[in-house]
Amino acid sequence: MNKIYFHADDFGRSRQISSNIINCIKKGNINSVSVMVSYLPNIYHIKLKNIKNVNIKLHLNLTELHHKKSKILNNLNFFKLIFLKERNKKIIFKEIELQIRKFISLYKVKSLQIDGHEHIQMIPWIFNYIKNLKKKYKITEIRISNEKLLMPRINDFYKINYLRNIIACLTLKFFNIFLDQSLLEKKKFIGLVYTGHQNEDTIFKTINFYKNTKNTAIELLVHPGFTDKKERILFKKKYFKFYSHSNRKQEYELCFSNKIKIFLKKINGNQIL
Repeated sequence: MNKIYFHADDFGRSRQISSNIINCIKKGNINSVSVMVSYLPNIYHIKLKNIKNVNIKLHLNLTELHHKKSKILNNLNFFKLIFLKERNKKIIFKEIELQIRKFISLYKVKSLQIDGHEHIQMIPWIFNYIKNLKKKYKITEIRISNEKLLMPRINDFYKINYLRNIIACLTLKFFNIFLDQSLLEKKKFIGLVYTGHQNEDTIFKTINFYKNTKNTAIELLVHPGFTDKKERILFKKKYFKFYSHSNRKQEYELCFSNKIKIFLKKINGNQIL
């Protein structure tokens, strides 16, 4: 591997989530962030934009929208998007470009990297539409989730989240069959298998599997952005449980691990991301 992006999704979802992620950048190990553009005042995005040496991507969000004029956009999830009727796809296309334009306006990027909230960018018809916008918006990267499944530990089998994550990995692996990934830059994306319960052990177990991969950058996902009851009103029940879970707080603490800091410095040195 030639570079590691220690990456946090969900910046921009709420003030507290975003503040926690910024703290992980300024004082911790996060050096790459995906941004939602639909929720916060511009001042929060300016704070992120002004931090040097952070890789910033668009976190395309289609499953957690609060849209006053569209019932369709308010009630989507990953599986509804897979089977969305053709007549409604135009609404999604419009929303995708709206978020792209807003992100470019906020961050003034010369080229655009995109991933998706709840991995919606891997749904073939959405992936293909984004790729068709490659020239128009100078899109260089769409996150490809095709993570290798490692030998599980005995205690992994007792975790519902782990089994759910394995199913998600297999689903996304299947979708890879239908994606034209040519003409796109690629990082090795890892972290889905242990999403929701990352620790030093899972981080180094995963990284060590890729340590002999040459001339490839790795994007390692963690979720250090968490919220609490003060922001309860901002989320639907299932999402509040997701963002306020104690495991997110553990992943927040993980971002200050000295062991990980030393390892990242060894790999990345003083490289500008």
